Amino acid sequence: MFITLFLLAYTVGSPAVEFKPVHTDLIFNEPIQVIVEESNPSTMYVVEKDGLVRSASFDIDTKEKPIFLDITDRVKITNDEEGLLSFVFDPNYRENGWMYVWYSAQNPKRGVLSRFTKDKDEDVVDNTTEQVLLEVSEPWGNHNGGTVLFGKDGLLYLGIGDGGAANDPHGNSQNTNTLLGTVIRLDVSSTGTYTIPKSNPLVDKENARGEIWAWGLRNPWRMAFDRQSGELWIGDVGQNAWEEVDVATGGENFGWNHREGKHPFGTQGDTEEKFTPPIHEYGRRSGGSITGGYVYRGEKIATLTGAYIFSDYISKKIWVLMPQGEDGTRIANRIANKTPLSIASFGETQTGEILACGFPNPYARKGKIYLLVGSEPASSTIP
Repeated sequence: MFITLFLLAYTVGSPAVEFKPVHTDLIFNEPIQVIVEESNPSTMYVVEKDGLVRSASFDIDTKEKPIFLDITDRVKITNDEEGLLSFVFDPNYRENGWMYVWYSAQNPKRGVLSRFTKDKDEDVVDNTTEQVLLEVSEPWGNHNGGTVLFGKDGLLYLGIGDGGAANDPHGNSQNTNTLLGTVIRLDVSSTGTYTIPKSNPLVDKENARGEIWAWGLRNPWRMAFDRQSGELWIGDVGQNAWEEVDVATGGENFGWNHREGKHPFGTQGDTEEKFTPPIHEYGRRSGGSITGGYVYRGEKIATLTGAYIFSDYISKKIWVLMPQGEDGTRIANRIANKTPLSIASFGETQTGEILACGFPNPYARKGKIYLLVGSEPASSTIP
C-alpha cells in the first residue's frame, strides 16, 4: 500500500502541494500514461507498458481496473524503453469510436502507429479492428519517443526518438528525410491511413518528409499542448550532460546531435542560429531522464496557473517552470528536492488538474495514479 507521497512547500509564496493517490489500493503494472476522454471525465484510462489499456473510475473508491484494450500479442519488448508507449482518443471518438496507439514491434524492429475502433455496444475494444497507419524502422531498442496526441487543429502529433544507441550515430535527428528524431503531424480524419497537412513546414521541400513538424530531438519523452496557448511543450531526454524542455509551434530544429541543450555536442557541435534553443535545461546534478509534463490550467492551485510542471524520473525531483516578466523568461522552482516518487508520465483531467503515473523508484514495476493538489484542497472530487 502506498501512502500520500509528500507535502512540500515551494518558493515564490506558492502554497504547499501534495500528490495524492487517486485510489489507495489500485495498483497497475508499469503504468506509463494516464488519459481522460473528454466526454467521460469520471473515468481514467491507464496505459500499461506490456500492451494493456485499463479503465478505472475517478468517483468510486475501487479496486476494479477492467481491460479496455489488449494488444499484448503484438507489443514486443526486448529493451526497457520499448512497449505500448502511448494512447489517445480521437477528437470525434464518441461518433467514430476511433483511438490511436504507438507501440514497439519486432522482426523487424519498428514503432507502429495504429488506429483501433470500438463498437458502441461493447465495453472492450476488439483488437482485430487494428488499422496500421505508419511504421517507423527503429535501428536500436531505445529512444522510441512515445507521445501521440491531438492539437486544437484536430491533427495528430507523434514524438519519435532518434533511433537509439549513443550520439545518434546515423545523424537521424538532423536528417529530414527520416522520421526519427522528430515530431510529426498527420491528418487522420479519413478512413484511410493519413494525409499530410499542406501547412506542415517541410511540405514540398527537397529531401524532406512532409510529415515532419519539428525535428532535432533525441528522445522526446512526453509532450503536451498548453490548452490555452496551443504551444507544444516537449521533454527531451539528454545524453551526457543536459536534459531540456522545448516549446514548439512548428518548424523548429532543436539541434540534436549538434547540440545537447544549449551546448555544443561532440566534434560536430555548434550553436548555429538555425537551431531553436530549449526554453529550459538542467544538468546531471539534478537528474538524468526528464519526464515532460503540462502547463497547469486547473483551478485547485491558483498560483501554479501558467506554470509548466515536469520532473526527472531518475532523481525524482519535480519542478515548476514559472513565467517571469514581459520578456517571456522563465525560472524553474523546485517543488521538492527529492520525493519518494519516480514519475513516468503526467496526465491532465478535463478541467486541467494534473495527474501522474508514479513508482516508488525508477526500477519498480508496480505503480499508482496520483493527483496533484494543494495542501488543503477544497474538494477531493476529480476532476
